Amino acid sequence: MVVKRLALGFLALAVINTVANLFLSDLNLGKVLSLRHAIDRLEELTYVEKGRNLRLKALHSRIKRNPRFYKEKFVREYLLMFRKGEKVIPLPREMWYR
Repeated sequence: MVVKRLALGFLALAVINTVANLFLSDLNLGKVLSLRHAIDRLEELTYVEKGRNLRLKALHSRIKRNPRFYKEKFVREYLLMFRKGEKVIPLPREMWYR
């Protein structure tokens, strides 16, 4: 009888301790959920950056294959330098070759 009460008492203390730790400890349920949300957000950002990295790698390989074209493209579009005697018609930015 006494042993049974002691066992139930210890079980009750264990349950109370578990519930208290879920809500009152340093790493409580709210923090665990916020960490899970942060991990999901980081995975999403990693996916976006992997796509961006693939596009940059493709651009890098195109530049390596045809460097003269991209040098001229850079000089014309960003430095706005043109050859002598060349006539330039300004186009809206959305019509530029990319």
